[in-house]
Amino acid sequence: MQKIVGVMLPLPLNNVFDYMAPDTIKIGDIVRVSFGKKIEIGVVWCFKKTADIDEKKIKPVINVFPYCLKPELIKFVEWVARYNLAPVGLVLKMVLCAKNAFDDEKMHILYKLTGKTLAEAKLKNSDARWHVIDLLKHGPYSKSEIMAGAGVSASVINTLIDAGILTAFDTPSFKPTQTFDFNKGKISLNDEQQAAADFLIAHQNIGFNVTLLDGVTGSGKTEVYLESAVHALKQGHQVLILVPEISLTTQWLERFEKRFGVKPYQWHSAMLASQRRDTWRDVVKNRAKVLVGARSALFLPYADLGLIVVDESHDQTFKQEDMVNYQARDMAVLRAKCENIPIVLSTATPDLETIVNVEEGKYQTVFLTSRFADAKMPDIKIIDLKKDKPQKGSWGASWLAPTLVQALDANIKNGEQSMLFLNRRGYAPLMICRDCGERLQCPNCTAWLTEHRGQKKLICHHCGYTMSTPNVCPACGSADGLCACGPGVERIAEEVKFRFPLAKTEIISSDTAGSFKAISEVISKMQNRQIDILIGTQILAKGHHFPMLTLVGIVDADLGLMGSDLRAQEQTFQLLSQVCGRAGRGDKSGTVYLQTMYPDNAVLNAIVKQDRNAFLAQEKKTRQMLCLPPYGKLAAVIVTSEREDYAQKAAFFLAKNAPHGDGINLMGPAPAPIYMLRGKFRYRLLLKTLKTINIQNAVKNWLSNIDFPSNIKVEVDIDPYSFM
Repeated sequence: MQKIVGVMLPLPLNNVFDYMAPDTIKIGDIVRVSFGKKIEIGVVWCFKKTADIDEKKIKPVINVFPYCLKPELIKFVEWVARYNLAPVGLVLKMVLCAKNAFDDEKMHILYKLTGKTLAEAKLKNSDARWHVIDLLKHGPYSKSEIMAGAGVSASVINTLIDAGILTAFDTPSFKPTQTFDFNKGKISLNDEQQAAADFLIAHQNIGFNVTLLDGVTGSGKTEVYLESAVHALKQGHQVLILVPEISLTTQWLERFEKRFGVKPYQWHSAMLASQRRDTWRDVVKNRAKVLVGARSALFLPYADLGLIVVDESHDQTFKQEDMVNYQARDMAVLRAKCENIPIVLSTATPDLETIVNVEEGKYQTVFLTSRFADAKMPDIKIIDLKKDKPQKGSWGASWLAPTLVQALDANIKNGEQSMLFLNRRGYAPLMICRDCGERLQCPNCTAWLTEHRGQKKLICHHCGYTMSTPNVCPACGSADGLCACGPGVERIAEEVKFRFPLAKTEIISSDTAGSFKAISEVISKMQNRQIDILIGTQILAKGHHFPMLTLVGIVDADLGLMGSDLRAQEQTFQLLSQVCGRAGRGDKSGTVYLQTMYPDNAVLNAIVKQDRNAFLAQEKKTRQMLCLPPYGKLAAVIVTSEREDYAQKAAFFLAKNAPHGDGINLMGPAPAPIYMLRGKFRYRLLLKTLKTINIQNAVKNWLSNIDFPSNIKVEVDIDPYSFM
């Protein structure tokens, strides 16, 4: 018997396509089908009584895989698509993200006895041959297992095969389920930590609930949520731990392995295709019990998910801005709701949206107020750069104030480690000609080219355009007019090497350590005290633990404070607080210096006083007054075209037809801050509504009546984070 099924394909579409399938097929089954001239992997989304086309033209399903998406995951895919106004097919594509997982599985070759004797095969008796025969009386084994178990060479086995005493057969490769030693590295928790762990465990058996694990830096949040994970694992469930991608380094993985005697499964962009395939299969087959991964790990087809943890839940890198725009922290809460399981949001600097959800009773919270092992919070000091000015040296301009230089010198002499933080990659953010004023700009973007002196290149950090650093000004031909403006981490490292030539220094940024392996190597060197001064970007803020790091210098604390984004102040507070939290996590106390031109800035003073509540109170007041999230809703509409006039015309046409009424306001259209990106012109419109209004319906109704030609792209971003 055959039935008509609607198959959802991983394409930018919302509708299903009709196929004929065996009567035994189920909703959620993953299938291979022909689509046009291509072969696609899709999912049975629904059964249909009648077809949308002539039944004679309906193609059959080619084959059904032994994988089936759970109803909870299908519901999650539809909810994510509906909330973010994304095509269902594109959300499904993130679930079916390992295409080679649907290739035929490799078979495992085993050998067994045929019953033929040595005499019948006219082979002489020998100890080696008898050892093989005795071993195989207990069951089939692979060639390597026979060699190890019988203590023989491959030639002995080959002889027995050729003689017909052994025969080979194929069997699917067997892979055991991930197992844990729950007591191997168990750490004694203090009373506060144990109370927090007990709270999380107590809330695991009551279905969906959200808990904010709110703890100061170095307070043992990881150990607490791992105790909660133990409880879920003992019940046979899978555990997902989401982390900001760049923080998934060897240090975190080694910490996990030391705790449980086994490494967790991983999921991130640097994985090989074969690793993604094997991990995807092990997740759906319930062999992967703990998976730690970046935001896309949220969409894997877990067989029995029992707990989700979002580590560093405030981190802005959880916002996805490619293919499907979504906030992974919020979608993680949505998945937990679909699965009816608990979720833990762990952070030292919760975002305002999470704080408001706690205040409104939607989330519960547990606090960790003191550092692990009685370590002290660092002493944070402001350096006023107008009074404590950096002194120019033989190397040229200086960016480090005398007070910070003296502190670095003293720290080196004490045999302790230091860190310098500047959230700006490369050598200098801008190259300008002093003779004619030419600024070297990317030809594809309205953005300046960043100098990377070590590579002798200028690079656009938005589209990746690269050119060799010119010897003369391309505009006026001046041979000595070009100069670097402002510092990047490479320029800070240059100054440090001049000032402290004997110190062991290292730079860490996405340019100099672009892979997990490279980042892990630097982190390992820092752990092993092979680095005196570590200089880096926001990678340094991601939860690293260095017991001998006692001095942190923030080179430009003002960077980010003057941004136009609604979350600029909040993100700066979070980032600088996290960086400050790297200092003094061991036996020795720590000191942090914030270099600034604005010593009276409220954000910086809240950091110095370690008074998060004061900052949040001011931030709440501002957001409430302007009706901005979480006290209002935002949706960005970005219009893009290779023709500037087309983009402008389409944007103004959208504005003319925008929704209006009480509680709905449109801002724009306006050229995006980066007006041209990757060779395309961009206009932005921002729809702001009251919290009580369904902004998705407003945007959907707005755009559904407008049909733009293919040379105009319209993209929607619900809850935008980046306004570039």
